[in-house]
Amino acid sequence: MSYPKTPIKAFFFIIITLTIFSWAGTALLSLADTVLNSTNDAKAKYAIIITIDGLRPDAITEGNVPHIKSLIKKGSYSLEAKTVIPARTLPAHTSLVTGLTPERHGMKINFWVPFMSYEDNQTIFSMAKEKGLKTAMFVGKDKLQYLAKPGVLAHFESTGEAPGSSDIIAKRFSSYIKTEKPELVLLHFPEPDLTGHRMGWMSEGYIKAFEEVDRAIGVILESLDEVGIYENTLFIITSDHGGQEKNHIGSDPEVITIPWIAVGPGVKEGYRINGNINIYDTASTVLFALGIKPPSKWDGRPIKEIFIAPSQPLGKDKI
Repeated sequence: MSYPKTPIKAFFFIIITLTIFSWAGTALLSLADTVLNSTNDAKAKYAIIITIDGLRPDAITEGNVPHIKSLIKKGSYSLEAKTVIPARTLPAHTSLVTGLTPERHGMKINFWVPFMSYEDNQTIFSMAKEKGLKTAMFVGKDKLQYLAKPGVLAHFESTGEAPGSSDIIAKRFSSYIKTEKPELVLLHFPEPDLTGHRMGWMSEGYIKAFEEVDRAIGVILESLDEVGIYENTLFIITSDHGGQEKNHIGSDPEVITIPWIAVGPGVKEGYRINGNINIYDTASTVLFALGIKPPSKWDGRPIKEIFIAPSQPLGKDKI
């Protein structure tokens, strides 16, 4: 290769060369982004997020929860995911749907009533609606209506912490799914948290409350199978916080460590996730699975590790 010998020609040669390298670099970055975003070859048509309020990961091994354990074997999971601080229901769920830390989304209190404002940041629900998807929430605590900005969700229901909320939520969801088939749903079960505050985390009553939630999840799975959308649905099952004794104050591991389980189209089976996961990664992961690009400004990122690459054969890793 010959190089120009005069200063002017050399200057233009350098400019042209840098421009070519810049174009090439941009093309390579675009190609890399395409490859990364194609990791989920079989995108989900539906997504259901299930939050089990106050669930500690070690309760999974202690309880008789066959549906949760079966989903772990069928999907990818971490028993060392982290929630936000403050580890409270409303700040954590706000992070879950906005992809932002509490410092970014601003909700740090654990209280909301209708005369207060609604969450105004972009959420998984607002972005799904922009793509023409129907969204819904079935929850056990009224304060989570903060996330249901009017005009965004197609449907919202709360049991208001009523006794037997797990059973009520499962039945109401099952009835709704048969007629409406929403593409994105958040289901929230309050009992483990409510029982933990009364009887203590990891108490016999707490474990029984979790077992009630597991039975409700069984009803939900059955209803999805009945309407023929189970195989096309991504499930993410997680929690907003753990707890110790009768509270979830502070940043001890028992308080901020939560389970995170993903099952569905293109998700690895029986795979223990290696990377770190935070509750606000849930939003980006759900959008990614639905084929919606998450906002770059979000703190959370898609957990692409759980998805099978197009060339990767299906297989099961050991739990």
